[in-house]
Amino acid sequence: MISLHAGRLLLFCDSADRTWHCRVVLGPKPEHQLEADTGAIRLQDALLRAHSIYSAAVVRIRPVTEPRMCWDCVQWDQARKRCSLDFPEAKQSGGRYATRCEVFLPAN
Repeated sequence: MISLHAGRLLLFCDSADRTWHCRVVLGPKPEHQLEADTGAIRLQDALLRAHSIYSAAVVRIRPVTEPRMCWDCVQWDQARKRCSLDFPEAKQSGGRYATRCEVFLPAN
């Protein structure tokens, strides 16, 4: 498994059909996540296709007009589903603390 974009893009090879698949995780809710088959056998082709899938998903799932949330920050740990700086406000506010956070760095 290859992790890119601070864990927001995961690239993995399916052993059954030997093609690369990608998982885009832009937030904790199921509507913020996407899994797709890149249709590529070679890693180089899969990386290019996965990046284009990721770019399209960012525009569709988290448009610029949406309010920023904690999971849009590079400090957000996707595996632990919490702020890597251990700000309790991030978890307590349901991710809405990002608008007031002074160390917010957009991940995209």
